[in-house]
Amino acid sequence: MNAKAAAAWSASCLVIVLVTSNPAYKCAVLAAAFTTLAATAGLGRMHRLLVGVALIAGFDVLLNFVSAHLGQTVLFAVPDSIPGVGGPYTVEALAFGASSGITIPAAILAAAPFSLLLQPHDVMDALPPVLARTGTTIAASMNLVPAVVASFTEVSEAQRMRGWRPRGPRSWAEVVVPVVLTSVESSIQLAESMEARGFGLPARTHFRGANLGPTSLLVIVASLAAAAGFAISQALGWAEAWYPYPSLMWPAVDLRALTGCSLLFVPAILWRRRG
Repeated sequence: MNAKAAAAWSASCLVIVLVTSNPAYKCAVLAAAFTTLAATAGLGRMHRLLVGVALIAGFDVLLNFVSAHLGQTVLFAVPDSIPGVGGPYTVEALAFGASSGITIPAAILAAAPFSLLLQPHDVMDALPPVLARTGTTIAASMNLVPAVVASFTEVSEAQRMRGWRPRGPRSWAEVVVPVVLTSVESSIQLAESMEARGFGLPARTHFRGANLGPTSLLVIVASLAAAAGFAISQALGWAEAWYPYPSLMWPAVDLRALTGCSLLFVPAILWRRRG
């Protein structure tokens, strides 16, 4: 999988899902992102990610339902004397929360290939030469969280073998302190390694990046066509916006705009599953 193709596809998904308020097109992007990840990474590797985005989406729906007391279709009402939650609870607020809740999972799944399918050096390869240092920083940061998690697991297991047992917040210092010291030491080693390899000097060596094959080019073309087609649909009024207030209505769906979104399914067909 070429990093530039993955970046083009992710960017197109994000553009569409962030510029439209119509849940139909957001669902199309969400379906494309989920299908692509399922076909490439597999559902097993997506388990924690799916749980996380489901919790975030559910919280977003609940927050809007509780805080937005607007709309004509009232499900029930809480006395206004109760601070924070008092007021009418409407179908329109629930629908708007559900529409907003689609945006976050779609955006997260659209960006997920960078962590699930690509290595840090692949991400650096996707950036232009002028952003080489930025790519190095991104690559190092992508390795930070997995390294800290692995260090925490190793230290906690070693401490348990020595008879340590969690006895409250203070007892966790016996695990946290070694993890922090190990992370600092690893950071120093990384900085020394980068300095030894001449990071930051004007003269830089280069490695041969991955070439864009026909599959990657087709993904890039389809992704750019999807974003451009949807932008044109919005400009011409085909992809109508959706707003549930004051009375809930079904979102209008235009086949031309939906066809543009369908191009985001191309990677699910062309990219092969890893692992």
